[in-house]
Amino acid sequence: MKALIEVEIFGQRFTVASEDEEDYVKKIATYVDQKMRYIAETTKTAVPLRVAIMAAMSIADEYYKAADREAEIEREADRLSASLLERLEKSERMDGVNSQADT
Repeated sequence: MKALIEVEIFGQRFTVASEDEEDYVKKIATYVDQKMRYIAETTKTAVPLRVAIMAAMSIADEYYKAADREAEIEREADRLSASLLERLEKSERMDGVNSQADT
């Protein structure tokens, strides 16, 4: 069930309807607020829409870079798993050969 949660971003109050926990929604709102304030300070931009768009671009950049890192980690894990499996199979084959030689 969706709850109505009050948040403040860049000096504006919003009511957000969300099924997520209130603390989580507020944490996200705080992150967006901090990002917008940082951009407003560093670019000296006072136009809220421009600040919001630049913050959205920055957050999207962070998201895609994190997604790329996650995909790279998954590929590396797959590569290592395949290598380990190959070594185990090779070891099992060698154990089978050694067992037959002992008989």
